[in-house]
This record gives sequence, C-alpha cells and structure tokens, in this order.
Amino acid sequence: MSPQEKICRHIRERIGSGELRPGMHLPPHRELSRQFSVAITTVTRAVNRLKAEGVLVCRRGQGTTVAEPRPPEVGKDNRRVMLINPLNERINLTLSQAVNEVFMETEWKVETYCACANLSWYARFLKDCHNKPPAGLLLVPVSPKFFHFTPDLMPVPGTKTVIWGLPVPGVKADSISASPFGEGIVLGDYIAARGFRRILYITQGANIGREEQDTLRGMGQVLRRKGIPFGADNIQNYPDSYSFGPMRDPERGAFEYTLKLIREERKLPDLIIGGHNGIVFGILRALISAGIKVPEEVSLLSAESGNDRLSEPVPGYMVSTFNNMYYLRTRIAAECLLSRLEGNCDPPMHYEIMGRLIEGNTVRKMIENNPITEEILL
Repeated sequence: MSPQEKICRHIRERIGSGELRPGMHLPPHRELSRQFSVAITTVTRAVNRLKAEGVLVCRRGQGTTVAEPRPPEVGKDNRRVMLINPLNERINLTLSQAVNEVFMETEWKVETYCACANLSWYARFLKDCHNKPPAGLLLVPVSPKFFHFTPDLMPVPGTKTVIWGLPVPGVKADSISASPFGEGIVLGDYIAARGFRRILYITQGANIGREEQDTLRGMGQVLRRKGIPFGADNIQNYPDSYSFGPMRDPERGAFEYTLKLIREERKLPDLIIGGHNGIVFGILRALISAGIKVPEEVSLLSAESGNDRLSEPVPGYMVSTFNNMYYLRTRIAAECLLSRLEGNCDPPMHYEIMGRLIEGNTVRKMIENNPITEEILL
C-alpha cells in the first residue's frame, strides 16, 4: 500500500469511528507528514483525493474540514415504494390495503414496514429508508411528544414523500391529515346536544400535541358558546410509559391513572373523553373495576379511532368514538404519492379530511330523539 493510500485510509477510519465528525478540521499537513514520515506533498495529494471523493471539503478562510455525508441517491430504475407505519398491526392492515389498491396495477412495488408501536423498530426502518432510499415513501409520523426526527432518519431529497399526518419539520413533502379543529367542533356539538355539564378529557404523554390542542380548541369553543364550562381544569394528561416499546400496552397507563383519579375525586364527571380508543378502553376497565356503571353513572367517549366498525374491548361495551377515516386518508395519500412518482412537480400541498362520529353504547342519551349528524367532508 502506497503512503498516499495509507493516509487516506487513516483519515477514513478516524471519520468512521466518530473521532473526526462532520465540520471538524483535519490535522495540519505538517503533523500528518511527521506521523507517516512522508513529504508534505504526499499528504497534499492524499487530502486532494479525499476532497475529490467528497470526504473532505475546503472553504476559503475555514481550512479543510470533514464533509457532511452525502445522502444516498435514488437510482433511475428504482421502483420501490415504502409505507413506514409506527402503529399496530390491526391499523397497518387498513393502511396497507389502501396503498396496495392504488399501486396494484402499476410498475411500483410496495413494501410495508409496521413498527408495532416499538420506537426502536420505527427508527431502524427510517434509517434503512435513508440509507437505501426508495423511489416513493408514505410516512406515518409519531407525535413529537414521543419521537424526534434526526437528520439520519429523514428521507433523502430524491425520494418522493407523502406524510400521513401533520408535516414533519425539515421534510419537503405533501401531507394528508385529519381536521382536528373540525373534529373538535363535531365533538363539542355532540356533547352539548346531550346536556353534559361536568366534562373531563384524559390523554397520555407529558404534554399535549398540536393536533390534540386543535381538537380541544374546537371542542372548547363550542362548549363555551353553549354555556358549558371547559378549560384547563377539564383536561388531564398522565406520563405514559406503556404505549410504546416491545411490551406495548396502550390501556395500562389510562387504567392506572383513572383508578388514581377515582380514589382522589369525590365527585365523578358526567362525561369522560379519552384522547383515543386505547385510552378509553383503559378508562372503561378502571371504572368497571371500581364498580362504577357505564354509561349510567359516567359516560365515555373516544376522540379518535382508526376503525370504521365498533369493537368490544369489554363484552357488552362498544365505545362511542370519532372515526378519523384511516382508510380514506391513506387512499388519498397513496394517490398523491403515485402522481408525484409519475411526474407531478406542483408545490407540496397539505390536505385535511373530516371524519365522522360513530355512536356505541357508552354515552347515555340525556336528550331523547336527537339524531347525530354524520358528515364526511374533504
């Protein structure tokens, strides 16, 4: 191996080990010259070679530094389309069905990656997507309450990307989301029509994400206009250590928190609203465990569900819920992605769709003969 090649390998190894990171200065040529017992011109040739390869960069007034790694490029013959979903397998079936229906008779091959609420798996799928980029990506992001997108987890610029949910900072892409403020208005109208006065909203996480804030804003606006108290005192959120991970249990945190509230509160609210179905299932189990009748003593409502049909988490109980139209949203996202892959170069767009309220048997009808208005708005 020539002295020049030895110097190149040495520098690459130091970068690979993290000893030299992007933006850091290369050791002086004279120091490398002494270390390898070669002339400075040999060091210069090795450095110039690494510059040509993009490993090092030289800017006037800054000297020679380690370059930011170049993201892999999407090959011209790449026909891969990835769906990366952090949610559970049941929801993944709905998402996969919608994507495959759109791409079934095209040249694009769909690969589905379901993280099953395991954040380490989710990060690994994102990293694989970054390192071996597909032509197209349908990305379902995790709330910033639980996950942070670092540069090595971002899709590369050459991958056509559509985000299923609110936009991810730093990613230039179309996005398809529910209309959280509109959902809040529908929920508020539903609650007000049934005459509930004492309301408690329960959600998980140390803080409340943007989508939930918008839902609560819409709901609160309606309730306050109807003279129903709803403010910060009506909202409770608990630290959640169960919803993500290899041993996921989205109900346990809500179950434990509700039992704690029951022990501490002398008077229960008329209506408890959970941020999503998993939370409401946990609340329901806690109420039943404490001997509280649903919906006779306390009514239960879920602010989010991915199912078009009601399920029975506990025999005899079907939770009243707001359906966020997972299938419809995914179908629109897949059609948008296909148009991008086929050459649509219009500026990125953000689309919002409206879901519908599906009534189960966990909300008592305080005003009889009051029909529920169900609308699907695009």
